Amino acid sequence: MKNILSFASLIFALFLFSGCPYSSGVSIDRPSIKIDEKLLGKWESKSSTEYIYTVTQLDAMNYRIEKKSINADDVTEYKAFLSDIDGVRYLNIYEGDLDDKTYYFYKLDITASGSKVTLLPVTENIDENFETEEELKDFFRKNQKLSFFFDKEEDVYTRAD
Repeated sequence: MKNILSFASLIFALFLFSGCPYSSGVSIDRPSIKIDEKLLGKWESKSSTEYIYTVTQLDAMNYRIEKKSINADDVTEYKAFLSDIDGVRYLNIYEGDLDDKTYYFYKLDITASGSKVTLLPVTENIDENFETEEELKDFFRKNQKLSFFFDKEEDVYTRAD
């Protein structure tokens, strides 16, 4: 019985702590920060070698991110842009069409050399829904210094080209 309870607790913990970052139907703001050329190129995750991420310039302020499986022809395309809130840079990543976008948010840090990118997901435990970019940005501004605002696990990527 003790083993069954331990196993159930482990499964619950894995379910609780795995997941996606916070998502919203609105972005932090509209694209207004020019492309950071250090983000362009091929990247691979330090925690997994299953995918290669290719970041290209879509236009003056937007990125195209292609996530390609190394072992299959599985390709997913995202679009992204940067936002800044009091010196903290966020990557707004989305997929979907013009009328039905879902945005995901990551705090972005890039080394001065441009060889490593660290993405820290905004926690999925946010229950609030926002109707406007201004409401979302104000919420981030008020809470981004709190320890629970970001997930504990960061995603680290190194240049692959």
